[in-house]
Amino acid sequence: MTQPRRLDPAFATTEDIVRAAGVTRRTVAAWVAQGLLPAPTKVSQGSPGGVFNRFPAWAVERARYIAHRRAAGFTIAEVLAALTELDAPQRGEGSAANAPRR
Repeated sequence: MTQPRRLDPAFATTEDIVRAAGVTRRTVAAWVAQGLLPAPTKVSQGSPGGVFNRFPAWAVERARYIAHRRAAGFTIAEVLAALTELDAPQRGEGSAANAPRR
């Protein structure tokens, strides 16, 4: 019998993202390649645990957001632009404090 994986709750697997966003593994891989999701870290638990991808936990919510936007008809470029805008305050860009004053 295969032992269940013991994962750090700060991380998510591809399967977590697949289930949360209602997409396929192939879609997750495409989103990573397109820069919509962060590249995962490959983790090996040895035999019989195998190798799996480990994403930051926030990638699950990001995947839900992407899936929702794509279902609403937004293009990949539009979703990427929206994600860049959402990420800007975290990088200190685009916030009201940094906006030029008139």
